[in-house]
Amino acid sequence: MSLRFILGDGRCRHDQAVIENAKSWLEKDHQEVFFLVPNYNKFEREREILQLLKEDRVEDFASIRAQVYSFHRLAWFYLQQTGLLSQNAITENGASMIMRKLLLELEEELVLYRGEINKAGFIQQLLAFYQEMHTSRLGIEDLLAGGAAPSATQDEEKKYSELAIIFQRFEQELLERALQVEQPITLLTRFLEGSLLGDSSVDHAMPTTVSLNKAPDLSHALFIISGFSAFSTQEQQLIQVLMKRSHVVIDLILDRGYPQEMPTPLNLFYEAGRTYYQLISSARDNQVNIYLDQKLSVNQEVDKEDEGSIPQAYKEVETFWRQTQSQANYHQQTSVKDFLAVWKVGNPEEEIRQIAASIRGMMSDKKRYPTLRYRDIQLLIAEPEVYHQYIPKIFTEFEIPFYIDEEQMMAQHPLVEFLNAFFACQSYGFRLNDILRLLRTELYLPAAYRSEADWLVGRDQFRKLVDITENKALAHDFQGASWTRNEDWELIEYLQSEEEAVDKVDLTAYTNQLRRAFKQDVVDTLDWLTAARTNRDAVELLYRFLLNAGVEQQLRHWRDQAIQQGKLDQARNHEQAWQALMDLLDEYATIYGDEPFDFALFEDVLLTGLENVTFGKIPTAIDQVNINRLDLARPKQAKITFAPGLNETALPRKMENKTLLTNEERQHFNQLFNGEKYLRDTVVEGSVKEPFAFYSVLLSATEHLSLSYAVNFDTQQNIKMSPYLDRVVKHLDVPLQERGILTLVSDPRDYVGSYRGLIYQINNLSQQAQKNKENLPRVWEQLKQALLRSEWTDLAAQVFESQTHQNIPIPLSQAQAAALYGPSIYSSISQMETFYQCEYKYFVSYGLRLKEREVYGLNPAMTGEFFHDALDRFVKVLIAENISLTQLTADQRVQFVEVVLQEIFGESRYRLLTSSARMNFIRYQLGKTIQRVAWALAKQGQKMHFSPEKTEVLFGQIAGSNGINGIELPLSSGGKLHVRGKIDRVDTAKTEEEQWLSVVDYKSSSRDFDLSEAYYGLAMQLITYLDVALTDAVQLVGSPKVRPAGAYYLHVHNPLLDGQEASEEERLKRFKYDGLFIDEPAVFPLLDEEVEASKNSPVFPVRKDKNGNYQKTTQAKNKFYTEEELELLRKNNRKNMQQSGEKLLSGEIALNPSYKLKDKKRACEFCPFRSICDFDVLLKENEYHRLENLSKDEIIHRLREEEDE
Repeated sequence: MSLRFILGDGRCRHDQAVIENAKSWLEKDHQEVFFLVPNYNKFEREREILQLLKEDRVEDFASIRAQVYSFHRLAWFYLQQTGLLSQNAITENGASMIMRKLLLELEEELVLYRGEINKAGFIQQLLAFYQEMHTSRLGIEDLLAGGAAPSATQDEEKKYSELAIIFQRFEQELLERALQVEQPITLLTRFLEGSLLGDSSVDHAMPTTVSLNKAPDLSHALFIISGFSAFSTQEQQLIQVLMKRSHVVIDLILDRGYPQEMPTPLNLFYEAGRTYYQLISSARDNQVNIYLDQKLSVNQEVDKEDEGSIPQAYKEVETFWRQTQSQANYHQQTSVKDFLAVWKVGNPEEEIRQIAASIRGMMSDKKRYPTLRYRDIQLLIAEPEVYHQYIPKIFTEFEIPFYIDEEQMMAQHPLVEFLNAFFACQSYGFRLNDILRLLRTELYLPAAYRSEADWLVGRDQFRKLVDITENKALAHDFQGASWTRNEDWELIEYLQSEEEAVDKVDLTAYTNQLRRAFKQDVVDTLDWLTAARTNRDAVELLYRFLLNAGVEQQLRHWRDQAIQQGKLDQARNHEQAWQALMDLLDEYATIYGDEPFDFALFEDVLLTGLENVTFGKIPTAIDQVNINRLDLARPKQAKITFAPGLNETALPRKMENKTLLTNEERQHFNQLFNGEKYLRDTVVEGSVKEPFAFYSVLLSATEHLSLSYAVNFDTQQNIKMSPYLDRVVKHLDVPLQERGILTLVSDPRDYVGSYRGLIYQINNLSQQAQKNKENLPRVWEQLKQALLRSEWTDLAAQVFESQTHQNIPIPLSQAQAAALYGPSIYSSISQMETFYQCEYKYFVSYGLRLKEREVYGLNPAMTGEFFHDALDRFVKVLIAENISLTQLTADQRVQFVEVVLQEIFGESRYRLLTSSARMNFIRYQLGKTIQRVAWALAKQGQKMHFSPEKTEVLFGQIAGSNGINGIELPLSSGGKLHVRGKIDRVDTAKTEEEQWLSVVDYKSSSRDFDLSEAYYGLAMQLITYLDVALTDAVQLVGSPKVRPAGAYYLHVHNPLLDGQEASEEERLKRFKYDGLFIDEPAVFPLLDEEVEASKNSPVFPVRKDKNGNYQKTTQAKNKFYTEEELELLRKNNRKNMQQSGEKLLSGEIALNPSYKLKDKKRACEFCPFRSICDFDVLLKENEYHRLENLSKDEIIHRLREEEDE
C-alpha cells in the first residue's frame, strides 16, 4: 500500500492539509478515514477535526467513515470482536500486587535486588521498565542477550539476569490468572499482519465474531497520523504494518524531509526528522509505495482575512527561533511588539494576578478581540507545582472560568485518610491521634447518628460529640486500652483555681457513647480482621465493615450534596474513590485469595494502591480558560497564550534518569539491537526536545503571546530569566515590561479585571494611601464609587471597614451585661485579680467562659489541688487527734502524712500519678514534698505561739457548697457582688489581753507580697482572706474580739540545698512566711519564741537584738503594717471589688492589659487569649494600663487622702 508525509514548519496550516486529505479520500465510496492522534489530547483534537470537517461541509463528518482514535483506542476498535481483549485486563494496582507477591517469593533467588524489595517506589520502577520493554518491543530473551554480550560487565549480566527472572515469573503469574500479558498495540499489529494464526499463546477456541485466521481488509482505509513528533518502537511496528496493508498519511512539523540521513541532534526538528528517516527507511525496506511529500507553504495562508489567517508577527517569531537555533544570521523584518509581550514580575502570585487582569481586559476589549471567548485563551505552565496553587484563588477572584488539565491524586481524599487511620489504629495500638484522624473524616458515624432523612443533622450532632470527646480524651490521655476495653471512662475535673466552681454537667455518659460505638464498630472489626485466616476472609470483613459503618452511605450523601451545589467534579471524585477501593479489594481477593492473611501486606497494598490512583477528569468542552503543561504546547493551539514561570531553572528543564537502567546501559542495548529495538535515552532526548518545546510555545497563540517570569519565589531571590526568553528579548526588540505590585501610581487598566478583584485592589491602595498620608488617586476613587454602586457593595463595604477599624472592644448594653453576668455578680478573688490584670481577659474568661484546652499531664491546677488537699487533711488529723504542732513527734508526723498520702493517691482523680515510670517518680517527689512541708510545719509550730484553728475555710459559694458569709458588696444596679474563696489555714494565738488571728495561703511556687499589686487590684487574696477572717471571726474562732496578726504566703516545696547549707535551720528558712505582718511589738514574741539574741527568726521576718529585744528585720520593714494601715488596705480592697462589679454590669469592656513599670511585668506575657484580642502596642488605640512603681509610704499616703475625701 502507501505512505505519504505532510511536512511544514509551525507556521503552516497542518490541520487544513489533514482535512483536505480526508475530504479527497471520503469523496470515493466505501472509503474510511482514521485519524490517529496523541492520547493526552484526543478529546481536544477530535473536537477540532470534526469541527473542521463540519465547516468544510463534508457530509459524513459525524459518520463512522471519519473517526478519531489514539493508538490504544484503535486497538480496542479492531480487537473488541476478536476475543483477544476479552481476557481480564490487569490494572496498575493489580500489577503492583502481583509484582509484590512474586518478589517476596523470589527473595532468596535475588542478590542485587534483594535489598530493594521493600523500598518505596521500587515496584513502580520495575513495572515502568516492564511497560517500556513492551513499548520498545524488548523481550525477556533480549535482557538475557544483553547480559551475555561481550561488552556487558559481570554486574550488568547479573542485573539483567535478575530482571529476566522477575519478569518471567511476572508473565507466568499473569498467564496463570488469565490476565492480559501482551500489550493491545502489539496484539493489533500481529492481528493486522495475520501472525496470530498458529500462535499457541492465543486461545483459538474462544468464541469470536471475527476470524483470527485472516487479517481484515484495509485497502479502503486511510490512516492520517497527526500531532506526533516521535513514536515508540511498538507504535512504529504498527505503523509499518498499516503502511503495508493500507494507506498512511503522517503529518509532521518538519522543515523538510530526511530520506537519506537523520538530522543532527542540534537540529530544531531533530525528533520529527529522525521519525521521518526511520519510517521512510522502513517503507523502502518493505516495498511500500512512497508518495511525494506534501510540503505546506506559509505564503498561501498569509493574505487571507478570515480568522485562520497568520499574522506577519507570528511568521516573524517562527523565523527568529528557527534561524537563531540553527546559528544562522537573523535579521528582523517585522515588528512583533503588538503580538508578543515579555514581563518581569515580582513573584508567582503577582504573575498570575497580572495574567488574570490581562485576560479580563482582553475579554472586554471588543474592538481588538471582537470574537474572543475564554476557551480561546490558555496558560502554559512550566512549573505546575509552583503556579497551580495560585490559579484557583486568583481566577475566582477575577471571575474567570478555568480548567486545569492535571491529574488529581486520590491520596488526599477522606476515604484514603480514613483507611490510613483505620489501619494505624491497629498498627500503633490505638493512639489518640489515629482515632481522631479516623473520626474527623466523618466517614464513620455511629448508627445513632446515621439518618437518610436528615443526615446533616446527624453529622452535626456527631461532630459536636467528637469535639467534646477529643477535649476530654486529651485531658485524660484516653488512648490505647482506654478505647479497646469494655469499661466506661471516668472523667475527672480539676479545679483551675482554689475558688473556681466545677461545671456540674456530667459528660461521662455523653462521651462514653462514642467510646462504646467505636469499640463495637472499629475495635471489634480490627480484632476480627487480624484473626482472619485467609486474604479473602479479610477482604470480606473489611467490605462488611465499610457498609455497616456507613462509609458508603456517607460518600453517597457527599456526592448528592456536591451535585446540589453544582460541584460535579467533586461528586464524581467521591464515586471514583469508592469504586477504586472496591476494584482494589476485588483484585486483592483475586490475586492473594486463599493465601494466609498478612495484615501488614494488606495495609500496604490497599493504601499504596489508593494513594497512586488518580481521579478521572471530565474533558473541558465549555467556555473556560485552559491551563496546560508547557511541554504539551502545539502550534495554533489558542488565540491567546500566557506562559508564566519562564526562568533559568524551568526552561530548559534539567533532565534526570530515574529508571532502572542507566544511560550507558540503555546505549548498550541500542547498540546490541542496531535500531530494531530501541530504549530511549531520557536525559539526552529530553534535552534535545527543549528547543522544539519552546518553539511550540512561541507558535501556540495566533493573536497574542505573553511570556513572563518571576524574580522571587519563596527563599529564592533574584531569579534570572530563561536563556530562551533572554534570546527573545535581545533579538526581537521586545521591551521587558516590569510588572510590579499594585501602587498608587499604577494604571488601573493593567490591574482591574472584575468588581470582586477591585475590592482587593482598592483596599490595598487605601492602606498605602493612609500609610503615606495621601489621598486615593482620583481614578481609583472613581472606581471605588462605581464599586460601591455595584452588586458587590455589601462585601466591599465590609472589607473597606478594615481601613478605619480600630482594635477596641465593643461595649455591651446593660441588658447584655446582666444576661451575661446576672443581676448580681458571683466572683472569686482570682477572677477579680484577672479583671485588674486586663478587663478584656475577664470578659473572655468569665463572661464568654472560654478556656484553654486541657492537655493530659501534671498541670499547676492538679499540683496545687494535691498540695492543698494533703496539707488540709494533715492539719485536720492533728485537730481531730487533739495534737498541737508543738506536741507532734517525728514518728507521728511521718505516720500521719503516710496515712494522708495513701488516701489521696488511692483516689481516681490522681490515677495519672501511676500512669508511667516518670509519673510514679513525680508521685514519689510529691509525697516527699508533703513530708518536708509537714516537717516544716512541725518545726514552725514548735517555735510559734500560733496554732491552726481552721483549714480550708470556704466563704461564699464554691462548687455548690456554701461556706461562711464572706464579703457581699452592694452595687448601684440593685444587685450585689458576692465574693467567694477558700482560706487555706486560719491560725490564732492568745495572750492574757488579746486574741490574735492570722491567715495562711499555700503556694506551690514562690510568691512575695507586693503592695503595689495589692493597691492596683492585682494581688487581692491575702487582704481579702484576712478581711473575711476578721469579719466572720465569730464563726471562725467564736469571738468577735480578735485582732489581725497578718496574712502570709507559705511556699509548698522540697528545697534543694547543697552540702554547706544542709543544716536544719537553713532548711527551715526556705519555708519562711512572707506577706503582711502586724506592726505590733507584742505580737513579735508570738511569732517565734525560740529566736536567739542577735539572730533572725527562720520562720518570720523578726529578730532579737543583742539585748534580747524583738525587732523587725531590716529587709522586711515595709512588710509590717499598723492596724490602721491594714484597715485602709481592707477598704481599698473592697473598693476595688466594688468598682469591678460596677464596671462589669455597666457593659464597658476595656482592652487594657496591665504593665508593671518596676519589673516590666506584662499581663499579656502568658495570656492564652492573645489571638482573640489582637492587642498590639504599636496600634495607637491599644495601650497598656501602666502601674506606677509606688513605695509603701506613697500608697498609704494616697489611701489616707482618699479616706479624707
